[in-house]
Amino acid sequence: MLDKSWTGKIINFLINVFLGIVLVLVGLLLSGNLTPLMFAQSFIVSMGVGYLICDFIPAPMWGQKLVAALGIKNALLGHLISSAVGAVVLITCISFFCQFVAVGDLLFVVWPHALPYLIASGYVVIVVFMPICQKIALALTE
Repeated sequence: MLDKSWTGKIINFLINVFLGIVLVLVGLLLSGNLTPLMFAQSFIVSMGVGYLICDFIPAPMWGQKLVAALGIKNALLGHLISSAVGAVVLITCISFFCQFVAVGDLLFVVWPHALPYLIASGYVVIVVFMPICQKIALALTE
């Protein structure tokens, strides 16, 4: 078993694996560039960028604070709202930096068109996989 201090790092790593897979697939499918090499390269960049951003930006906490401030007691509704805040903030930041690495100065030609699809798919990933990642992390750190 790992020390409890690893819980957040494990959650961050696992959610970024799922986000990386989905966001890379969506981005490459939208651009028509889905190849194994492009997927591998983009996934590695996404994991690195995503892990760092999720480590520095406490968006899930912001979502939880919003749910508390709104006085929402329903766990499912709270999870959906909290996940929406996290998805918008994190996916916007992650996709911005990943697209910048991929296309450089063409960023503002490509990124705004892909962003709604990336946020929508990232939101689904966070809603579905965040509880799973939390359970795995808690199991590994008990």
